[in-house]
Amino acid sequence: MRVIGDIGPYCLTSDGLREGPCIKDQSEEESLGYGSFKFVYGPSAGGLLESVGFEITTYGESIEKINHLPYKGRQITLSGLTIGDALLRVERINGAFTASHSISFLQAIESALEIEVPHDVVISRMAQLELERIRNNLLVIQRVLESASFLVPSFLLLQQIEEVNRAIARSCGHRYFFGANYPGGVRCELKLPSLKISDIERTLENRIFIDRLQGNGVVKDSFSIGPVARASGFKYDARLDSDFLAYRDFDLRIPTQDQGDAFSRILVRLEEIKESLRLLQELKVKPCSFTMKIRDGEGIGRVESPSGDLAYLTRVRSGHVERAYLLAPSKVNMRLFLKSMPGNIFTDFPFNWESFGIWISELEVDLE
Repeated sequence: MRVIGDIGPYCLTSDGLREGPCIKDQSEEESLGYGSFKFVYGPSAGGLLESVGFEITTYGESIEKINHLPYKGRQITLSGLTIGDALLRVERINGAFTASHSISFLQAIESALEIEVPHDVVISRMAQLELERIRNNLLVIQRVLESASFLVPSFLLLQQIEEVNRAIARSCGHRYFFGANYPGGVRCELKLPSLKISDIERTLENRIFIDRLQGNGVVKDSFSIGPVARASGFKYDARLDSDFLAYRDFDLRIPTQDQGDAFSRILVRLEEIKESLRLLQELKVKPCSFTMKIRDGEGIGRVESPSGDLAYLTRVRSGHVERAYLLAPSKVNMRLFLKSMPGNIFTDFPFNWESFGIWISELEVDLE
């Protein structure tokens, strides 16, 4: 059994749900040495893609302790809404992960309604998830390059991200997958992006760039997920240990590294881009619809988002969402990021932060 994360009042494991949280919070007695001091970085911190706040304890350069300062909480009401209306809100929790959120939510609904999803819908969802993975992995690499002031390769990656966005728009009608999925079907017809992986690989051969990432933010934790886990040698991937999608039919390769640092996380993401492009070449995607028979029930949906496991647990009654719970990968990855920072110097902060692919937009969401 592997622990994945908390979802509402439950702990989600590789064997299913169990009552209670995965990890009980334990208070730690703070012991700070002579000359240490605290300062607040943020909440609107220059250089970070989203506004986020941290309280950092340091002796001057080396970070001794770091805490996240929650201030951007959002309460999103799904209870009492029809499945379609709830999906509109789920899509907008995190625009960068719209496909991951909407597909996981619909899987949970379909599980609750005991619906067998047509194969064409499954294939379309896989294609969406892989396009989203490529875009977000490119974005993580670009953000790290920008943090290092490698502006020319950073702009080249922004151009490739735009190419993926346009391919998504041509495929599904919207560059962030809004409206691509609906209760009872999908609207996508796959159009592949044209990417130059060799340009990215040449960038990652720069010795100055590598030195800023190697040994930065080392974390090896059995509770980790996504690229963070795989960069530490753990071959965790919901695409292979979840039964919702058909990845096992396509000989999916799971790249891993063993150093657990920021550079390993970048290398894993680069290899994932290559594997996603290979997989997309094999998928035959077309629009498809099916009948949704309404019944009462409870179900769970789970996908491998670009940052790791993303899951929804839903209860359906009379065609409406009675209750929904969300496991957002950014919640797990924030805990891992905070664990990885002590011992690093402050100037290495942005490289480590960007390598985790954390989104504040989904971190502090509370579903009602």
